[in-house]
Amino acid sequence: MKDDQILEAAEQVFFTVGFAEGSMQSIAGEAGVSKQTLYHHYAGKSDLFRAVVHKRVAELVSKLAEEVVVERSPRDVLTDLGEEFLTMVMAPECVELHRAIVTEVPRQPGLGTTVYDNGPQRAVELLADYLSRQTENGNLDIKEPELAAEQFFGMTMGHCQLRALFGVEEGVTGKDISERTNAAVDVFLAAYEVRR
Repeated sequence: MKDDQILEAAEQVFFTVGFAEGSMQSIAGEAGVSKQTLYHHYAGKSDLFRAVVHKRVAELVSKLAEEVVVERSPRDVLTDLGEEFLTMVMAPECVELHRAIVTEVPRQPGLGTTVYDNGPQRAVELLADYLSRQTENGNLDIKEPELAAEQFFGMTMGHCQLRALFGVEEGVTGKDISERTNAAVDVFLAAYEVRR
């Protein structure tokens, strides 16, 4: 319970003022704990930042994993997965997390690899596994499932996230998300679905 409270406070501070400006004192104040309690849980600000990132990335991957069920049709899985993915990456807190990570990667060795392996790469592996099984079942014809999974996520996201990161676009509506996802699914299945 205390750990969740600390991580929520740290996330609030890091995403509001940034890693460099966020202090252990301000995080302790936001969490309603003493600095001593904070240091009892985390060795320092870098460890706390990594814990915040790990928690957020694990939540995102867990949501995506719920959509990938082999018994469901490729169109249904890809549509639900694409909408969930785009909704997540365009959420203001996810955009802020992305900015914070990119800023800290040069200063924290290994952070980028950790985030990539446990977030984007894990999502690609989940989808690639599903695509492999659908190929084995004769529904899809995919020679390189991991590449196809990367293509699908890339088509779904397009430049939406870039516009959000650069402050060009605040967010996307549910209608935009649905239209973008459906277009990506149509293109993907046109390339890989087995026609009967």
